[in-house]
Amino acid sequence: MDLATTIKRVGSLIGAAIIIIIIGILFPNGSDTNPPPVPEPTGRPVATSAPGATSQPGTSGTRNLALGNPSNAVHDATQPNNYLIERPQYALSYNRDRAIPNWVSWQLAPNDIGPAQRSNEFVSDTSLPSGWLRITTDDYTGSGYDRGHMCPSADRTATQDDNDATFIMTNIVPQAPDNNRVTWEHLESYSRSLVGKGHVLYITAGSDGAIEKLKNKLTVPAFTWKVIVVAARDGNISGITTSTPVIAVRVPNDKNAKLGDWDQYRVTVASIESVTGYKFFTNLPAATQTALKSRIDPPPTN
Repeated sequence: MDLATTIKRVGSLIGAAIIIIIIGILFPNGSDTNPPPVPEPTGRPVATSAPGATSQPGTSGTRNLALGNPSNAVHDATQPNNYLIERPQYALSYNRDRAIPNWVSWQLAPNDIGPAQRSNEFVSDTSLPSGWLRITTDDYTGSGYDRGHMCPSADRTATQDDNDATFIMTNIVPQAPDNNRVTWEHLESYSRSLVGKGHVLYITAGSDGAIEKLKNKLTVPAFTWKVIVVAARDGNISGITTSTPVIAVRVPNDKNAKLGDWDQYRVTVASIESVTGYKFFTNLPAATQTALKSRIDPPPTN
């Protein structure tokens, strides 16, 4: 091979190398313009707005606090009466001095209902900070009050772990038998009937006031209350508007009363805010918040 041919071939190789380098700079992931594969959906609707800064990494994320954190609870032992606990099944604000939750929030979607059996194994919450009182099921014995779920057992039956989590005592309050077994249960069943029609619900349940303390440990609330937003069937909170149905009730917790059905205890969300000092729906636009809080809707039928 003569010198001229050699020089020409070397020049061609250098040119090709320069072209390859330029392509690598312009297209670091290759020339394929197709987007990366989308992960398979979990089947559970996911909210489209992030929760407040109090959300803890690796826990329930946006699902159960999608509409906001009503009391700005924090996962901080120096805030013992507004202590945030998040689990995949629900989020709650715990009150150490009352030894019950202030409120519990969860999303209820069609695939939260499944084949898991009711656990019935009430267990103390071992996640509470060291030195805090841990309520046991025996603290209710002989009191005349039921161990009343805030997030119901039947709302979490997709897996056995989901159902077991509802029996942790920080999800439980002393509830008058007629309230727990009739009034409250009928509302829980009605809520699941809406989910059976394809709706996704955003629910917060809690209590206020005080009747007595059991064994000088456990506050019996004077009222239990619940706020339910009947969201669009895809669970997207951007679809919640000023006309989205909302249900709010506040029920006396008198263990000697025959309380009847839940619909006679319907109130405005604003009235629950007034009693508790909480703020609901803070992740929604201001106009939507005002509309949802100010009216008493007829219960949805479809």
